[in-house]
Amino acid sequence: MTDFEIQLLGLLFFLVSIVSFVVLVYISLRYLDRIESLLSKSRFVMGNKAVYSRAGPLGRVMRICTIAVLLMMPRVFAWRGLADLQQVKDFPYRMRCVLVTAWGVAVISLIAFGSIDYLEQLFRGG
Repeated sequence: MTDFEIQLLGLLFFLVSIVSFVVLVYISLRYLDRIESLLSKSRFVMGNKAVYSRAGPLGRVMRICTIAVLLMMPRVFAWRGLADLQQVKDFPYRMRCVLVTAWGVAVISLIAFGSIDYLEQLFRGG
């Protein structure tokens, strides 16, 4: 791979992560209160709400990201007594897909962006 292709790949990963974070910011500003009301029996969600409620927009984004993690692994949180599985199961499917996909894409693309240097060394054989 040439330097240009590697830089283009890095830019692509970076832009994908930015788009997914913009989606998460929009959801946090528009739908967070409704989402939290759907998970009102979750100690994890209510605890994060209490901790981050005074953090402004950044706190809202952190709360929506923690909810996405909860939706990715509900059994782990239920096993620890932090989430109500019935509320998680009743959570709207489309909203769950959007949250989990946006969070997953953001994490994976940021990891890929961070490993561009390693990929460059791998392709150069050094």
